[in-house]
Amino acid sequence: MQIIKYDKKYKKEIPELFTNSIHKTCNKDYTKEQLNAWAKLDIDYEAWEKRLDKTKPYLAIHDKKLVGFTEFYEDYIDCFYVHHEYQGKGVGKALLLYILKKARQNEIKKLRVDASITAKPFFEKYGFKVIKKNIIKRDNQLLINYLMTFN
Repeated sequence: MQIIKYDKKYKKEIPELFTNSIHKTCNKDYTKEQLNAWAKLDIDYEAWEKRLDKTKPYLAIHDKKLVGFTEFYEDYIDCFYVHHEYQGKGVGKALLLYILKKARQNEIKKLRVDASITAKPFFEKYGFKVIKKNIIKRDNQLLINYLMTFN
């Protein structure tokens, strides 16, 4: 597996990975209505392409297949997702270690992430601490996540 900078050839797979990961791995922590509010099944590929052109995520690639991605800017980790079939196989660890390396190279001392209920244990395993619980309203659904930091 390798971590690469954003490549437009994955512009369709990224939102599909995002949506599938949420619906297939977060369903034990969130209701179907919450999942639909968070990641609509009717993907707006045009909106995603605009976002990706701006955020330029890092991609985890295994045998030319997208297996994970994350956005990282300033001190913030955003959109940290691993393909549902690759959970627990080191993809998240590889992405996080890559971000930690980038942070050190850029002398960023503290990192932030808003982690879902599902992702919270992963980030805690790597030393992130909960600062506060967030409640986000999206499409009349309340979604819980946690602001976490790493020093």
